[in-house]
Amino acid sequence: MLAEISFPIPLRRTFYYLLPEEMELLAAPGLRVQAPLGKREAVGMIVRVLPEKDADLTGFKELKTITRLLEEEPLFPEDALPLARWMAGRWGSPPGLCLGAFYAHAPKDLAAQGPVPQAGLPAVPAEQPGLEKLSGMLSSGRPGTYLLRLAPGERRELLYPAVLAAGLTGNAQGLLLVPDLGFIPSLAAALEPVFPGRVGVWHARLTPKKRAEAWAGAFDGKHKIVISTRAGVFLAFKNLRLGLMDGEHEEIYRQEEAEPFYHAREVLLKRMKALGGQAVLASPCPSIETWGATASGEITRFDALSTAARGSAGRGPQTRTAGVPSAETVSPFPDVRVLDMTEYPGDVLARPLADSLRRVFASGRQALVIAGRKGYASRLFCANCGWMKRCQGCGPGMTLQKAGDGTQYLLCRRCGKKEPKPQTCPKCAGKVFRDYGTGTQKAQEALSKLLPAAKIARFDGDVLRGSLKKMRGELESFSKGEADVLVGTRIALRELGAPRLALTAFIDADSDLSSADFRASEKSFQAYYGAWRLLGPEGELFIQTREAGHFVFSRLAEMDYPSFADGELAARKDFFYPPYSYIVKARFASFNRPALDAAASDFLKSMSFLSGDAGEILGPVTSPGEEKRKFYSEYYLVKAASETDAMLCLEKARALAKRPGVKYFIEADPHGFA
Repeated sequence: MLAEISFPIPLRRTFYYLLPEEMELLAAPGLRVQAPLGKREAVGMIVRVLPEKDADLTGFKELKTITRLLEEEPLFPEDALPLARWMAGRWGSPPGLCLGAFYAHAPKDLAAQGPVPQAGLPAVPAEQPGLEKLSGMLSSGRPGTYLLRLAPGERRELLYPAVLAAGLTGNAQGLLLVPDLGFIPSLAAALEPVFPGRVGVWHARLTPKKRAEAWAGAFDGKHKIVISTRAGVFLAFKNLRLGLMDGEHEEIYRQEEAEPFYHAREVLLKRMKALGGQAVLASPCPSIETWGATASGEITRFDALSTAARGSAGRGPQTRTAGVPSAETVSPFPDVRVLDMTEYPGDVLARPLADSLRRVFASGRQALVIAGRKGYASRLFCANCGWMKRCQGCGPGMTLQKAGDGTQYLLCRRCGKKEPKPQTCPKCAGKVFRDYGTGTQKAQEALSKLLPAAKIARFDGDVLRGSLKKMRGELESFSKGEADVLVGTRIALRELGAPRLALTAFIDADSDLSSADFRASEKSFQAYYGAWRLLGPEGELFIQTREAGHFVFSRLAEMDYPSFADGELAARKDFFYPPYSYIVKARFASFNRPALDAAASDFLKSMSFLSGDAGEILGPVTSPGEEKRKFYSEYYLVKAASETDAMLCLEKARALAKRPGVKYFIEADPHGFA
């Protein structure tokens, strides 16, 4: 008998091994084995057990023998094999790496399982109004997926113990995923009284010993709840029944730095469905994909009543979902001011913002200034009326580009459409145009001139990639109250903790709203909401834009996310973007233009099975300035109507015969469109 083995290596193949006679009756798919691989012993997983006559042994000169089985029962009751195959098809990583993600941290020799603490009854957390129906659904134990939308001022530490206590009765275990390590200590402290001695944590900064203890605690049932960053979605549990994801909209849940590629939210939902368990996705600003699932009935939505609202219910507009009240603006919250920059032509900081910055500095308080990006971004607008060209096909603002011969043109970085630079403004017939865009360095210079006595720190991608000591120093100087103003990109919002923060400003909102990413509006609203929540009742949130009529801003006065999400969902449907489609991005790069064209032609032919309602293809989108570099790059976006079709697109694209001199970049569910 043979065993087909998958190893966690970046090869898209499996290996056959001989099974010793004493292992033939014990070997089964899902079991780990130790076997020789090259010149070393490696741990792999059995994919199949089959007679030698049924195996295709082409290319195998000799068959090696499995050294030993590492356990008698699979580590994952939900069967990691089909989950790993789905991951490989969904995001295109080698199946061995996908499967390896599930057991990468499992010890070779499992310790004997000791007695599991008696379940008992968890301590009853403080009453949380608005959660009665959700708690009832969870305590029933029936399989299901739920969205818990957090209200302004709501604290995770007060809310999640009630949610987990309701769902984790008997010997059930839970997994709490968080987007940032900084959230773990406070959540662990809040859950400890509810599940005394049975709260575990899992993240990359644990020592090897602590990681082994955390893994064993989940596997043998000693941990009632494990709090983890995204990699915890692959932990082995004795009886996982409830998965809770905090901040489910956060992009950090998407693994794109190294294979295997995945999105922790989708993996969690797939695992809980396979286990017949329950999943709760929590966020103040849910992703549009999740919002769409609630609209279609796949997910049931509940809104938590904010802590701030409990003493002042009825003083502001409210929404109601699934019979649960929710307050959007029921108590004093920070003031939101959208500044139309067409009234302040040429200014980096509009006068109202500059005046407020002076007052904040004079009063000894702090300000956070968010720029669209580091460096400078180019957009073309009319110097007279502020008109800006938008793509008529798919919506975003078009960027100003310069061709190799010096001529200027407008480019949509989402769909690749090009148009000549207008000679006159179609709105006012003006003939003078300007380009604009404010990055962090330019913003820092403007603030230094405005507040020459202020200490101004900067925190952006350039600082992150530079000296680690300098990066920490810049951020800590602001968090400790030593710096008066922090200038940064959006990454500063997650890292921030400031004692005297009184003002937050987005000084170039258009650079985000006009990006090629179809998620631009969603990301912008989420960023504004996150900044707004950092401020106290006396705080001010400023947003500078030349598109003051954009529908995102119409929802900011009351921070009405449901209304915004409904509008964004309708737009996604019109333009056939997720959640109504699945996207595959194919980019080709080469110094040889004919070779690149041939590679692109091969790709388009392989996508010919998509027709009618099955999908569409956008592109090619070319990189600006390639004529000068004599280097060519372009990409296509494939929008498939179903996950099955998207997986087939990915499979066909990766199977293409590679053209010499051409680099291929195939990506599923892209979050970058440069």
